[in-house]
Amino acid sequence: MSFPRLMFFNLVLLVLSSPMLAQCPMGTVKVRGRVDNLPADAASVELSVTLQTPKGGNSQTASISNGEFSSEVKFGTQSAPYFPLWGHRCNNVPKSVEIKAMVGNRIAGQVRLTFKDDFELESPNIYRQKHELAIKASREGG
Repeated sequence: MSFPRLMFFNLVLLVLSSPMLAQCPMGTVKVRGRVDNLPADAASVELSVTLQTPKGGNSQTASISNGEFSSEVKFGTQSAPYFPLWGHRCNNVPKSVEIKAMVGNRIAGQVRLTFKDDFELESPNIYRQKHELAIKASREGG
């Protein structure tokens, strides 16, 4: 094989293998706060956190202890398919975060946060709330 062909072959291999070398990192959204006005007899209280991104939703559940909660939800940051000229596009972030306090199958309280207004960058690809969060639970049946 001649030198120009060998260089071309190696360049093609490099371009085709680069998607395996560089990937988008995972992002993390940290939520924490409290749920006020929970019924005293609520046996199982759970928290549901749902991130809505342009690429879809991602949910996670967490426990509520003494009315307080803390959860970290991961999401993919890749926003476009790999393309050899610009590589990976890693700028996908949530548009909103919905947090629900569940007592059994009933939604006791919920809040929807706008990602752009209510979260800030803590460190690369890790976001935290800007303000303290309190969800007021309803004691009524749902």
